[in-house]
Amino acid sequence: MTTPLHQSPHPLTFLARSGDGTSREGEVAYHIEVMGLGGFQKEGLARDVRTGRTWRLVCDEGAYLNGANMAPAPLAYWVAGLHGDITARIAEAAREARVVLDELDVVVTQGFGVKGSFAKGEATAQVHHMTCDVDLVCDEDETTVRMLVEQALGRSSAMAAVAGAHHGRFSLSANGRATPVSNLPVCTEPLADPFLEHAQRPEPVETQPAAAPVPHPEGDKPPVMLTDDDDGIVSWRIRTDGGLDPATGLVASHVWFSENSATWTCLSDPANEAAPDPLVHFSIGTAFCFHTQLCRYVSIRRIPVDAPRLAQLSRFPTSGFEPLDTGLFLHGQVSAEDATNLMSAAANTCYAHRALSVEVEQRVSITHRRTRTP
Repeated sequence: MTTPLHQSPHPLTFLARSGDGTSREGEVAYHIEVMGLGGFQKEGLARDVRTGRTWRLVCDEGAYLNGANMAPAPLAYWVAGLHGDITARIAEAAREARVVLDELDVVVTQGFGVKGSFAKGEATAQVHHMTCDVDLVCDEDETTVRMLVEQALGRSSAMAAVAGAHHGRFSLSANGRATPVSNLPVCTEPLADPFLEHAQRPEPVETQPAAAPVPHPEGDKPPVMLTDDDDGIVSWRIRTDGGLDPATGLVASHVWFSENSATWTCLSDPANEAAPDPLVHFSIGTAFCFHTQLCRYVSIRRIPVDAPRLAQLSRFPTSGFEPLDTGLFLHGQVSAEDATNLMSAAANTCYAHRALSVEVEQRVSITHRRTRTP
């Protein structure tokens, strides 16, 4: 059973499982599961592979896809994760160097686009350059500050994910049967159907942090409409700004599509305690984006697919990123050929997967201001 967001009694983000309370050694890894709630609304679970701690998050789309805008869009989570990871790594490097940051603000933008006709099945995602503008106030000298920021950016797994070409791997199941994947790398990890893994819908644990995304009123700029029959290129940029709250250790990422000013604030916690880790947002944003593109094709082609689901494994070795493993599960009156074509179409048009499979140009600027004159 699915419950649309406007009927759900739960916050947009909540802790669904506390985990065992112990942090095991090994790389940071998140097991992601995504299930549709109707339309473009989706529910996702993000489980920390090391501890079992599991967050439930939801997403929606805005007016550009006839969504209700009741939760952040997939790419809003993705860019919030990128922004949060960068901000957290700078704060971490400052603590280790015993540098007191009086202020720390980071602005991240990422450009995307689509080329070709969605209706004809010829669309491909486009990824433009990324910008990262760091603005900080402290009493250290310019050389120390620049070295600190550069060291921090080198530690960011999200930055590493975008900087390199990491082609995702896929597996496909149609009506309970493994279906060959064509023209895509094949999964190295076995992934199970979320529908078979969970006997009931996720519920909040008794004690839950207040980490739900916060919406802000839309501005007066016209929305960007993404059409399904445009043979040209439609492009836009997503902007995220905000910083770290020294009192709580949380990063606030204010995200909007610059052209329509639909804004959400996502809170993240690099310890994955009071709020999801930035890499949770980054990972689940990728899965949400893939699911949206799949549902767009299902709708356009009028293929009778019942609630498509996917599972994804995201691995982040120290200061790095491994290619994603994604398993797609389709049920309904869908042939093996249709299922294979749907997966390929979603992979070709998923903006997040595209950003991870190419080397995205990164433009970084650092602004340093002193609180006192030396």
